[in-house]
Formats: sequence, C-alpha cells, structure tokens
Amino acid sequence: KQWYQRRVAITAGGCGECPADSAATYCVDCTATDGTGCNTKVLPTGAKTFLCYNHEYTASKWKKVGAPVTCHAKIATAVKCNSPGKSADSTYTVPHNGCGPCDATAKTANKCSDCTTAKCNSASTLAFVLAPLLAVIFHAL
Repeated sequence: KQWYQRRVAITAGGCGECPADSAATYCVDCTATDGTGCNTKVLPTGAKTFLCYNHEYTASKWKKVGAPVTCHAKIATAVKCNSPGKSADSTYTVPHNGCGPCDATAKTANKCSDCTTAKCNSASTLAFVLAPLLAVIFHAL
C-alpha cells in the first residue's frame, strides 16, 4: 500500500497508510497494480494545467528564459502568470518560475506584474525595451 498527499499536485508520498496527522481530503491511499508506484505526481480532477514563462536578469535587463514551464492551478483558482514589473531590479526573484500570481507586496511596489492567460508573460523584455524607447521618441517630437 502507498499514499500521496494531494493539494495541487503531490507534495509528499510514501508507503503504508496515510499518516494519521494528514487531512483526509488531501491524503489518498492507493494500491499499485502493475508493479510501479501509484504515488507519483497526480493532479486532482478538474485541476488546471497551463504554461508560463520564467525570467532572468541578464546584462542589466529582464528577459524571458527558454521554453514555457508547466504550471498547475487548483480547480477554483484562476490561471495566472507573473513576470518582473517595471521596478524589479537584479535582486528580485521571479516567484514559482513565472507560475501563479504576484505577491501583494511586490505587486504594489511594481516589482511584479501578473496576467490571466497562459503564456501571457512572454513579452516582458519587449515592454521594458519599447516603453522607454517610445517615451524618448515622443518626447523628441
């Protein structure tokens, strides 16, 4: 017998019965039938899977890093991606590799920006480059 804890995805797993201190709604006993473990990554029915981009600070600017990462949201949670905001400096850390909403404090300080569709955080570098450039052009006119 094996078990796994189910929140958005498996957060823990083991052999034997569910731990006595685990919430019944989050721990599920399972029995492997084909010789492999049944306590591998399992999403609850109805959980959302979507893609977001991670970002890194390189050469004095933020840029999108490679391919999008796979994100998960609970059934009643909205799809959200996050990216560095206009006040994010080199000390800022992108939360959850770009998956999920911004921390309220970082969002208020304009260090984080979030959006509500899959892969919606892909254009942050373009925005950081174009916004000042457009300001200079329009100011010159």
